[in-house]
Amino acid sequence: MTTEPPRCAYFGHHKCATQWIKAILADICATTHLRMFEVSRIEAWDFADLQALVGCFRPDVLVYSNAEIGQVRLLPRLRGFHVIRDPRDLIVSAYFSHLHSHSLTTWPRLAEHRRQLQAADKSAGLLLEMEFSRRVLADIADWDYDQPGVLELRMEDMIASPVEHFVTIAEHLGLTHLPPSSYPERLGSLVGIIVGRGQRMARRQFRNWMLQRTPEGDAPAVAQVQGRDPYSFYPLNFAWKHGLRHQSLAIEDVPTIVDRHRFSKKAGGREPGVEDAHNHYRKGVAGDWRNHFEPVHVEYFKRNYNDLLLRLGYETDPRWE
Repeated sequence: MTTEPPRCAYFGHHKCATQWIKAILADICATTHLRMFEVSRIEAWDFADLQALVGCFRPDVLVYSNAEIGQVRLLPRLRGFHVIRDPRDLIVSAYFSHLHSHSLTTWPRLAEHRRQLQAADKSAGLLLEMEFSRRVLADIADWDYDQPGVLELRMEDMIASPVEHFVTIAEHLGLTHLPPSSYPERLGSLVGIIVGRGQRMARRQFRNWMLQRTPEGDAPAVAQVQGRDPYSFYPLNFAWKHGLRHQSLAIEDVPTIVDRHRFSKKAGGREPGVEDAHNHYRKGVAGDWRNHFEPVHVEYFKRNYNDLLLRLGYETDPRWE
């Protein structure tokens, strides 16, 4: 089966409003009848790389929520958008999320980190978080910010004017002028999904068979990767009824869609700025790091991540306080 690129993509990073953006995109996809699929980390799947995974799923809209530039470069050129956040706010948000609200189900490694955070006070916990989130900040640092077709955005700007930004995103991705899908295109896509499912099942069975024949402790790492069944998220009847018949997004629908996902609705009625440390939608404002960073955190952050902060333009003076 040939590998086809997604129609468009959203590239995000942990604690950069990924849940909020993903929810709005899912709403837009339901309106336009496009098939959206999320990938968090490639190693969570038994695929060699992002290109192979996309070849199996064949999504219209790819959500890569912990985007690594090395994986993105494997895909043919596509239209997408990429969202970053002030790394200092990212650390504070990650600290409270990892301490209280983030699910452990899909991230077993977080359990030990949570135990460490619970045993430490906030000051020590923020230092632990700066180390634990090093990979996320490395992904942001490694990103190519000059990719043709990829719109670069900041979370801070998006939460300040969400409707305007999602109109811009929809137009950039071409969702306001989707070409009509023909019957052969719908049938070809459905056949591709069936073939991909068959290949995935055959590969999984073969690896299980090889694992059984391998002496305990000697199994190759790839055979030990469990992964999730991709088609548990992607039933064929849904793909045929909703995913293969496209309709353009009307600009006048964007405010309604965005309003359905505003902070107060996600946060149980709290407005942005009203904090609930145990809620995944904790506070919803930019610049909150100033309420939590002490001189020791500023110094540690400067020593480890100052170049990133300056390169992203969140500070212009390396001696910021």
